Amino acid sequence: MKHTFTQKDKLVLHEIGISESDAQEQLRLLQNGAHYAQLERPAIQGDGIVVLSNKDIVKFATIFDAEKSNFSISRFIPASGMASRMFKFLHFFLTRYNVEKETLRSYLNREKTYKLAVFLGGIEKFPFYTQIRKAIDKEHSGTFDNDYRYFLIKKGVDSLGKLPKALIPFHKYDTELRTAAEEQLFFSTQFVANNGKMNIHFTIPPGTTRAFEQHLSKTISHLNASADVHTHLGFSHQHKSTDTLACKEDGTVFRNEDGALVFRAGGHGSLIGNLNAIEDEIIFLSNIDNISVSKYHEQAALYKKMLAGMLISLHNQIHHYARALENDDAIDLIEAKTFLQEKLNVSVPASMQGNQLILFLKQKLNRPLRVCGMVKNEGEPGGGPFWVENKGEVSLQIVEGAQVNTKDKKQKDIFKNGTHFNPVDIVCGVYNHAGVKYDLTHFVDYDAYFIAEKSINGTAIKALERPGLWNGAMADWNTVFVEVPVRTFNPVKTVNDLLRPLHQST
Repeated sequence: MKHTFTQKDKLVLHEIGISESDAQEQLRLLQNGAHYAQLERPAIQGDGIVVLSNKDIVKFATIFDAEKSNFSISRFIPASGMASRMFKFLHFFLTRYNVEKETLRSYLNREKTYKLAVFLGGIEKFPFYTQIRKAIDKEHSGTFDNDYRYFLIKKGVDSLGKLPKALIPFHKYDTELRTAAEEQLFFSTQFVANNGKMNIHFTIPPGTTRAFEQHLSKTISHLNASADVHTHLGFSHQHKSTDTLACKEDGTVFRNEDGALVFRAGGHGSLIGNLNAIEDEIIFLSNIDNISVSKYHEQAALYKKMLAGMLISLHNQIHHYARALENDDAIDLIEAKTFLQEKLNVSVPASMQGNQLILFLKQKLNRPLRVCGMVKNEGEPGGGPFWVENKGEVSLQIVEGAQVNTKDKKQKDIFKNGTHFNPVDIVCGVYNHAGVKYDLTHFVDYDAYFIAEKSINGTAIKALERPGLWNGAMADWNTVFVEVPVRTFNPVKTVNDLLRPLHQST
């Protein structure tokens, strides 16, 4: 069903940077419903997931250290999220707790809220506890008629919950506090610093560039002096042109009370354009909240180096075969075919021979490469590694729960039986054998979109989310999965995660 846009609608679309045909396509996708991944089987140890010996881990890390000076290197860290989700259960508490009539003990007995009990039990161990307490003491002169901890919670939520997660204090070292963004810079010196410089790119909320620059300036000055490295920071945000229209449940376009079109952010898959703008040859990709205290940095960096060493090793082999095929040099096609199958997990039809095989090899070798760390699944929510069938080809993909048709028992069972979890620990190689950077937008599976069901002012709506950055947006990359220790995965999804040992300096 084609929608008719008013002249005012067309002007708004033009201002945002969305063509009318793209808007029509968005509505078509929303009307047609979700496009589910077709899972073949989980990727497991020995079948899609490489498990290295300690000797090989050191070998690949050594390869990276020896060869990294031959490459330009950067780190890409999505950091657009706000901290409000970290404090969600505390927001819930503040809306229900009656400070005039109730004690926290009676509230806990009534609500039986485990998360709040954990928070209160460890409250003095949070890195921001001292600064929040000082602010409370200054405002109230240290005297309270009610539970002191209530005011600590309220002040903490009010002052921290409105910040980007990247600017939340994550760790404390004696009197020094480090936010997530600051700690990521310290960590990056272990493996990103190269040829006297360190390139870090954060994607951030619109309008916060100055706040990030000011916040990180002291850390950069310190690192430039102590680590003898020039740190270059880049910032970008999701472009408005990647926003998507919302529609009603019946598929018609949703409008607000003023009759204007309603747009929503297109999900982290929109960041493929931001990643595509990075010019460096090797790019480390990870989330802002996956960071431990400094005493674990060297150990965690070993696995970053290992992944990058594997990427360099594969990169050299890929370029060798691709260059030979392009120049019509003598090459053992069986050897190249075996490499594609065994090292890059690409299925080659047995009947394919001669020129047909050569064209196939060229196509599959000339693609971006990613080497992804995978941890054993210990119940964390999110996506994982699977073998997926798409248009007659089976390939390794990172699949989110939203991509799975859970009404299909077989598909649900395959997803449930996944053995590993995606911690977003990825190293990307984005140049071909001729030294030309790939256009990453050419390797997106645009059918791998998500449909989110939301509510706006009581009206149920559907919103389109673009193929996830490490899901559909990288669907046509050469992909290698490698097992890494679960201790390398230390995300902070709720504030209570900061009480875990790897976030405590003592």
